Amino acid sequence: MDQKEKRCPKTGRTVGPVQEQRTEGQPGSGLQNKGGIARRTFITGSVAAAASFSVAGCGGKTLTGAPLPKPTAAQAARKRQTPSTVALVPCASYEDDPMPELKKYAKQLKLPDLTGKTVLLKPNMVEFHPGSPVTTSPFALKAAFELADYLGAKDIIIGEGPGHMRDTEFLLEATGLGKMVRQLGARFVDLNLDELEALDVKDGFSGLKQFFLPRTLMNADVVVSVPKMKTHHWVGMTASMKNFFGAVPGRKYGWPKNLLHIRGIPQCILDLQDLIKPRFALVDAVIAMEGDGPINGTGKEMGFYVLGDDLAAVDATCARTMGFDPNELEYIKIAGQVVGNVDSDAITVIGLQVDKVKKTFDRPITFKNKALLAQSANQAS
Repeated sequence: MDQKEKRCPKTGRTVGPVQEQRTEGQPGSGLQNKGGIARRTFITGSVAAAASFSVAGCGGKTLTGAPLPKPTAAQAARKRQTPSTVALVPCASYEDDPMPELKKYAKQLKLPDLTGKTVLLKPNMVEFHPGSPVTTSPFALKAAFELADYLGAKDIIIGEGPGHMRDTEFLLEATGLGKMVRQLGARFVDLNLDELEALDVKDGFSGLKQFFLPRTLMNADVVVSVPKMKTHHWVGMTASMKNFFGAVPGRKYGWPKNLLHIRGIPQCILDLQDLIKPRFALVDAVIAMEGDGPINGTGKEMGFYVLGDDLAAVDATCARTMGFDPNELEYIKIAGQVVGNVDSDAITVIGLQVDKVKKTFDRPITFKNKALLAQSANQAS
């Protein structure tokens, strides 16, 4: 194999060298964007996605896709077969240092030894509204970085592909995440513009035969979801699993990842879990979002992080703290059959207890009135 080539640890395929290149048309900010923007032909797929979206929108289809069918035997075989443990880690304020508690619960959860590993942290940075908790807090990102470092990671990369605003440099600076990336001495990769790798979908839910995902993400030894806990006007709530819509490159699928919406948000969430195989999640629920999430809602103080290595169990636990029954959220219900544990009797919660921290979240109007979903414009990812 050529010395410049590298073998993807997850797929086993040989991939070419990754070249450093700055986001086209944008001034440098001191952040490294090492995901070469090759002049490859990807327009056809993007145009097809946009055309598909336009037809669906005019035809009045429900943008969350058809109901999920009962999983096949092959899909069900992917499910975690052992009970899960999720930690509700107390952190009353972003000014508090969560690391002593995170270290304690990381040991109890038996999170993996990351010695010598390249870790990619995937925060949520979909858009920016001043004073609104739309994105993962910079302090939550710092906590995830320090946790990965504590677990022995050799290299920690931060990667995100915003689903709405295309000016990633602006979002980094406006949200404070860029400043935190620099403070941590980390490398940031814009997953919307990274080199692409084609991955075959086997026994998927979306009907797509392939996904094109960022090479930096697929070359990482470990991927960690670092989302914000929020309501979501199409699927009820969003946390660690839905966060991976930001791993899908906008340059291929458009903004806000149009084709995924047409193929079905729940369907694509489940396919992405199988392809990316995130190792664990640290959910920012210090201040969550209620109401018209994931962008236009309002803050709700919760005072904890959610940590776990079964993302289905993590999201089911988040849902319970928000006053949802996980089984009323379609993608979480099916994730309980093909990803991990959703039923409370299969999840041990350590740290804070759900009944003590649970609050009733104001739900999006589209979730209160499902008929509105079919009338909704494609306003959020």
